[in-house]
Amino acid sequence: MDLVAAPDRINDAPDDLRLWRNAQQEVVNPTMPGDVQIFDLPPQGGCPGGLIFTTATVTGLLVVYFHGGGFNVGSPKTHRFVAVRIAHFTHAEVISVRHRLAPELPFPTQVEDVVSAARRQLGGHPRLRPMGDSAGGMVTLWGFVGLALTYRAAVSDVVLFYLGVITIPRPATVSEDEADGLGPNSLESYERCLDPLDVIAGNPPYDPDARDFAMPAAIMILGAGADPLPYTAGALANRSGTRLIVAEGQDHGFLPNLPAPRAMTGLQQAQLATP
Repeated sequence: MDLVAAPDRINDAPDDLRLWRNAQQEVVNPTMPGDVQIFDLPPQGGCPGGLIFTTATVTGLLVVYFHGGGFNVGSPKTHRFVAVRIAHFTHAEVISVRHRLAPELPFPTQVEDVVSAARRQLGGHPRLRPMGDSAGGMVTLWGFVGLALTYRAAVSDVVLFYLGVITIPRPATVSEDEADGLGPNSLESYERCLDPLDVIAGNPPYDPDARDFAMPAAIMILGAGADPLPYTAGALANRSGTRLIVAEGQDHGFLPNLPAPRAMTGLQQAQLATP
């Protein structure tokens, strides 16, 4: 049972949304694999810092992970259940980076944060693997586009979980239910808080739906079969170099359900976990 009543994501103040998010079970008492250690990542230069997740034996490419939350809630702490699973299943060190939140700090503040974070890690690693979930998927793509071409070449591939791109038009056939915060009015509210000057939509440096947006050469999208936003992953899956795997029967934000068998199936199909 929720410790704080579910918010009105359209009209409630950001602090109320964050209070509710921070009271969720996966934040207060997450189920964590025992082989992953967590350390602080201090701020440095333009990078706001975050958390480091690592196992005793690191074999995979360094992962730089950006959390979701509709651009107005979330932090490395609230989403540590995602980063810890990535570290556990991929055997990679995971850097979960904080990015500043709207509406107090609107776009393009987030771009500045993620680009600084990627550059910081590339200073000590020849290759890295960016990942992000939901709105963090869009943040991840901004980080790639904001890098100089020489830095982009160091990105092996990009992994996005149940991607949320607020600029992709919503098909008329998709449910308009607002209960889960993924209805059209909720998404419009997120976009309004994030981008009050309306500079993202149609702008190639920022809008993944724009034709000239600089997509990474290789993208893996792990979508959710019961997601109200399947069209966002589907739209980008038509781009060259993009592979879409759908975790059937799973909702948007299903990673807290790991290691439940149905949630694990999608991760295994995406080759992010061994069977």
